[in-house]
Formats: sequence, structure tokens, C-alpha cells
Amino acid sequence: MQLHAVRPDGTGERDLVTNGEAIHRFGDFSPDGSWFVFCSNERNGVDFDLYRARIDGTSREMVAALSGWVEPGPVSPDGRRCLVTAARSNVDTDVVLIDLGTGSTRVLTNWETPARNEAVAFDEGGRHVFLLSDHDGDFVQAYRLDLAAGIATRFGPAGWDVTGMVVRGGRGALILNEDGSSRLHLFDAKLLQVDAEVPLPLGVASDPVLAPDASRLAVTITGASHNPDVWLLHPGEVGLTRLPRSSSAGIDSASFIEPSLHRIESFDGVSVPVWVYRPPRPARPPVVVSVHGGPEAQEVPSFNPIYQYLLARGYAIVAPNVRGSSGYGRAYMALDDLEKRPDSVADLGEVARWVGRRSDFDATRMAVMGGSYGGYMVLSTLTAHPDLWAAGIDIVGIANLVTFLENTGSYRRALREAEYGSLSEHRAMLEQISPIHRVERIRAPLLVIHGANDPRVPLSEAEQIVGRLSELGRSVELLVFDDEGHGLVKLVNRRVAYRAVADFLDQHLGSP
Repeated sequence: MQLHAVRPDGTGERDLVTNGEAIHRFGDFSPDGSWFVFCSNERNGVDFDLYRARIDGTSREMVAALSGWVEPGPVSPDGRRCLVTAARSNVDTDVVLIDLGTGSTRVLTNWETPARNEAVAFDEGGRHVFLLSDHDGDFVQAYRLDLAAGIATRFGPAGWDVTGMVVRGGRGALILNEDGSSRLHLFDAKLLQVDAEVPLPLGVASDPVLAPDASRLAVTITGASHNPDVWLLHPGEVGLTRLPRSSSAGIDSASFIEPSLHRIESFDGVSVPVWVYRPPRPARPPVVVSVHGGPEAQEVPSFNPIYQYLLARGYAIVAPNVRGSSGYGRAYMALDDLEKRPDSVADLGEVARWVGRRSDFDATRMAVMGGSYGGYMVLSTLTAHPDLWAAGIDIVGIANLVTFLENTGSYRRALREAEYGSLSEHRAMLEQISPIHRVERIRAPLLVIHGANDPRVPLSEAEQIVGRLSELGRSVELLVFDDEGHGLVKLVNRRVAYRAVADFLDQHLGSP
């Protein structure tokens, strides 16, 4: 990831901060726009330090040498300080205040227990900081922290994660993730009082932005039946207006299908949310159970072109949020940690059995599909529940947790060990729960898709599982893209991969 500059009209693109051996993350502009802050791991490939650079490219300097994965945040109104979010794991982060003159640091989130903390904004006078945190509850909430007194005041709706916040000119907006769908609230940033809720379509809102005078709010919204677009709220209006729509490739958006939300009871009584998409035909369609990555992520009703493509071909989509998913509180997210990881695989088996009890699906023709950590879940359930699946699709997935941790990018190894377990302390457990060591139990045909340049889950993970299955004489196909990394970005490659997925399903489940 590199940084480039471009004029507001889209012209004049030029390199700003580039180094092919490093990752750069943009933070914020100075109050006068002449310089900006960013983080980079160019010092040692692992730790992300804070830098300041002039927008005209004449100078840059390291402000503070930091440790681990760091996200740069906002610059204070006087241009003297900056906020960053530093991570020990995906669920244990700190908000740090950095003096841009001296490089001195001050941790603002010294709570008694580990927490998810995220820097959002300074207030107008720079005396308070707005942040998101779950330090005193199960869900991420909104706070305003008094920098002098060190007192954090919670405000806004509770009971679900706050996934987005913007503050400007005495006004603010909060995005609440309620069971996977977004709700948008407006608040007075001085009184900390929510004074309005803006109706949203079914979907996911993100990246809220307030105009300089706080008179208008822009937000990105995506839903199962509409691809991402910018929506605008004008003064005095109740609802949002969708700006000129992005292309849907000539496909009538009325043909896109929205899901219904269900909950199933797993083997130990845990309630597992499941999104279900039904195609208009046939009456008893074959089923694709789709597992999200992460695992600290969430299946939500956002636009998914693969889903809509398969639905148009007659496949139903069942997309669960097994334990370990985000969005349902910190306790739910921790239910798959370390040795409890097989419990999430058991959830997936219960989802398949739930599908099997329904008369409106053909569970004899059911496949499981997932990418990244979702690919690990695919391989794990194919070994744990071989009788439930007629086919599997593993996209950039993990076959062996030990070799994955050994070979993943050095900049993210510590973050992943915090979730899965460390090589030094948990190697035996990691080997035990790795599907490569039970590969002989896989009976369903498997399609494996991977990028040759994947820095997160190296290609060797795909080669391991394909090699072992081939030795066993099982049905396995490998599709490698030489110009892709972790996932498929290029349109030409996605067209090839999606068609391959659909053809694979037609071949092994029988065309709907």
C-alpha cells in the first residue's frame, strides 16, 4: 500500500510516499493542509512508525518509533498532536496521543481490562477526544474523553456495537450495527445528546463525513440489493438522498435478492445468526453455505456479487455468523479462542443440519464456501462433517495453522497469534485443529482458489491441501492467479473465478 496525491477534480495524480518493500497508511492532513501524517513499517517490516510529510513532497520525517500494527488517526485542531490506534490483537487496542513536536506518547485508554479502542476525533478546542471502546461492556460504545481530567463519558445508544462515528462543528453522527444492519443517529457533540435517527435501507452504512459547517452528512451505504453508493443528508431533511448511482453492469437491481435473518440453536445452546437468500426458482434449490473470513468479522446484508450471481443461477445462499464473529459482543467473539476453535466448526455443522431439516431446500446438494479464515472453516468442516457436504470451495484459505503462522507476513504474525495461539506455546494445539492433519476424511470434491502473491495466507497453504488430496486420489482442483494477492481484485480474474465456481457447483451439485 502506497500513498499518492490527486487534485479534487481527479487530475494530476502523482506519487507521494512510495516504497515497494513497505506498507503505508494515511492518517490526516494538518489544519492548513500543507502536511499530513501517516504510518509505515519501512524501518523493520514489522512495526508501524508515525511520520509527517509535506504535501508538496519536499520533506518527510519520522515523528515517533512505535511498536506493532498502528493505525494513524486525526491531527488536533492546533496541529501539535495526533491520535493513533495501536493493536496488540484485533480485540485489544489502545488509543495513543502523540506530540508531533517531541514524539512523546501518552496512552489514553489505560483501562483495567483489554478492550477494543479506536480513535475518532478531537473536539473543536482540542480539549476532548472522541473514541469508540468496549472497555466497560460487551459492545463497542461512543465516548468523549477529557484529556486534562482523564474522564471518559459514554453517550449514545447501547446494546449493539457502534461501528462508525464522525464529529465536526459541534455536531456528530453514530452508526449502530443492530444484528448486522446499520442504524444512523445524529447527536449534539457538546451536550452528548442523540437528537435524531435517520431512516436507512436494509444494509450497511460506513465512512460518515460531515461538511465543514456540519450542515450536511455524507455516508456510504451498501445493501444486498444495491451496490455501494454515497448517500447525502441535507439540512432539515428526514431521510438520505442517494447520489447518482454507480454502475450495476447493466443488470436490473430489482433482480437482486435481499436475505431474511434467522437464528439457530447450536449444540450447546448458543444462538447462531444466519442470513438466508432464496432464489426465485427452483422450489427446492441446492444450497451454498458461505462462511465469512476474519474470524473477527461479520456476515452482513451488503452487496455481494458472487451471491447475486449464484442466486441468478438458482442456488440458495445460507450465510451464518458462527461463534467468534464480531457484531454480537465481546463474549460471543471470544467463544472460538484457542482450544475452543472446533466449537465454531461445530456451529457450521449445526447450520448444515438445520438446512437439512427444511423442506424448501435440497440439502442433498449442499456445498460450503469461504475465503481466508472462511477457507480454513471450509476445510475444517469437510474433515469434521464429511457426510454433510456434497462439495467445498476454499478461497485463499488456511490448511495448516502452524505453517500459516510461520509464513504469513511478519507485520501481522503477532496479531494472528493473539487469535489462534502462538507457535511457542500452542504448537501442539495448532497442529491438532489444522485440517491438513485430517485430510483423509475429506470426501467431497474441492475447488481451491489462490493468489500466487498472497502475503497473508501464502500459496503454500493451497499447495499443501491440494497435494495431499491428490495423493489420496480425491477430487480436487486448483486455480492460481499469478497476478493476485490475498483475494481477487482484478475484474478479469474475478470473471474467471466466479465462472469456475459456478461451473464447479453445476458439475458436483447438479445444475439447478
